[in-house]
Amino acid sequence: MKQFLVIFLFFSALKSENDTDVKNMIVFFSGKTVTGLIDSINIGGVYYKEENSTFQEYIPLWKVYYIYNDFNRVFHYSWSFYENMRRINTSSGTIFTIKNDTIEYSEIKVNDDMIRPELYVINEKGQSDFIPLLHVEKIITDYSIMEFSIERGFRLSSTVFLISFLMDMRIKDFLPRLEYLGLKKTGVTYESLVHIIPLATFSTMIYDYITNKRTFYFTPIDKDEKFGRNMYVFSIKNIFSTFTENILWRAEKIPAAGKAFRWIRLKF
Repeated sequence: MKQFLVIFLFFSALKSENDTDVKNMIVFFSGKTVTGLIDSINIGGVYYKEENSTFQEYIPLWKVYYIYNDFNRVFHYSWSFYENMRRINTSSGTIFTIKNDTIEYSEIKVNDDMIRPELYVINEKGQSDFIPLLHVEKIITDYSIMEFSIERGFRLSSTVFLISFLMDMRIKDFLPRLEYLGLKKTGVTYESLVHIIPLATFSTMIYDYITNKRTFYFTPIDKDEKFGRNMYVFSIKNIFSTFTENILWRAEKIPAAGKAFRWIRLKF
């Protein structure tokens, strides 16, 4: 995975440029932050020691939003962190920095450098500037972000009907009236289909509006202060991918079949 290649390069560079211990900030999806020294990190989780402690502790990676250090370098990020960055890309809105600055912008672009992520911001006067993402507390976008709500609502309702169809297999129940093909009546399920999809989409938009999904949090101002909302992005595909990757990674430890499972995981 790209994240773990980044980690290897990061620690290699770190030893050469600084011989002292570097503090790492482990940020959870809620915004709570743990500060300490990272001993090691793998696909399953991260081993670390908190400040002023000699005991090694462990955090599963599925609980971690991202990890950065004193040099403002990100060396692990979750899929949700990447997805939130993707969603703010090309939007307009307001940036709130950790120094209490407020920046109105008409367009924003996120660079692809995940070690030191930056935002290319164009304000309403046409002036542009680069802002390090780790200097940003939160970003409130305009309501164009609701396109993701529409997409999720449509996908969810369509998936439910697809599963129903596969379980039933009576295709005529899902068809509209097609008189030129001899179908005189609307399928008994079709009426529900055309009503539920827009209803589910509208409900998703209302839910995202109430839960303030157009606000994206990145860097906590204080390690004990939580975000205004949880930054985890639900995705069945990502959950399945993470689960499968963890299973294959654990299977690599089996002496007889480790190499085969490693090949499968890397291909996956």
